[in-house]
Amino acid sequence: MLDRNDPFGRAMGLRQVMDRLLEDAVVMPRGGESQGWGGPSLNVYEEGDELMVEAQLPGLKPEDLEINVEQGVLTISGQIKAEDERTERNYLVREHRTGRFSRSLRLPPAYDADACKADFDHGVLRLVFPKSEAAKPRRIQISRASGDGQRVLTNGQSKAQPAGAGARS
Repeated sequence: MLDRNDPFGRAMGLRQVMDRLLEDAVVMPRGGESQGWGGPSLNVYEEGDELMVEAQLPGLKPEDLEINVEQGVLTISGQIKAEDERTERNYLVREHRTGRFSRSLRLPPAYDADACKADFDHGVLRLVFPKSEAAKPRRIQISRASGDGQRVLTNGQSKAQPAGAGARS
């Protein structure tokens, strides 16, 4: 489990450090900026037969977001608009994030992206992906042969078959 609960972003794994280095050097150089925003904080967990994805997006509205699933990769993107800078203010600290963001996550193949439900409430985006029917456990039916006929167990119900109906020569 990856737990990123540090509000200052100090604790990063080697993979995140390498991704950030590659992004800074080649993909999207920041031009000397020391801090960038890679997107919203995510919680991803399984609950029963559902995969839950929660993204913290305070200050945004649903119309500011775009959510896509393509080839098993969930992408949450959007834009935080900058408020007009007032010249009469003398900022000592200004940490409000602005600009475009995008966050991608590969979904486990056991979940059905086409049946996803999305909810946005109090700055938290919740996506619910149900487990696909093919991935759910199924009960295997057992059939037993008796001397003069065959009894087949189907969903816990026993049914008689005529003799020779299920026999192979």
